[in-house]
Amino acid sequence: MRGRKKKNIIDRSSMKDFNTIRETAFITGLSEKYLRRLQKEDKLPGVYSGTRFLVNYAALIKSLNPPEPEKVEELSVGR
Repeated sequence: MRGRKKKNIIDRSSMKDFNTIRETAFITGLSEKYLRRLQKEDKLPGVYSGTRFLVNYAALIKSLNPPEPEKVEELSVGR
């Protein structure tokens, strides 16, 4: 088979935190439309690999779940 190059196969198991928008929508239950809108607004964490956008899944989950407020100790005012 001269002239034909073998395609490089990328092992996606090493990229567990990065998924396509479609895969992320399936995993999270969020709609593709919502994720694409976040991407347009530069609010979706991820990177471009060529023309494909890969979502950083861990950063997305972290941004969707706001941090819990710290317990504030009530100050007793001595009078």
